[in-house]
Amino acid sequence: MKKNSNKTYSKALYKAAKGLKGKDLEKILGNFVLILARARKLKQAEKIIEEFKKYAKKQEGILEIKIISARKISDDLAEKIGKAFSKKVEITKEVDENLLGGFIVKTEDKIFDASVKTQLNNLKQRLIK
Repeated sequence: MKKNSNKTYSKALYKAAKGLKGKDLEKILGNFVLILARARKLKQAEKIIEEFKKYAKKQEGILEIKIISARKISDDLAEKIGKAFSKKVEITKEVDENLLGGFIVKTEDKIFDASVKTQLNNLKQRLIK
């Protein structure tokens, strides 16, 4: 018998609970907890919830991005950067003082590197050729 992954459980919960409220949602969540208990997955509940959040955001068209910059950037600039990636975006900002300047944007599966260090390395490579 194939074991279900945390992602599989999170997707199943999303599909079962989508659009439900009140007592109907309580019933689904109660049944889901029972399923996790029978599968001996209760210890994985926190990870399943994290996977659920990621999956739900993806289904709703929300892109999570992390903007890493040399210095703190304003919320307005972060929003402008975010809009370049998606209409619906959830932004996390991080400061990395090792960067000379510019920024790096990370999504779930891509990295956009607009840091000064990378730009200088690219210029160096073009000049060497």
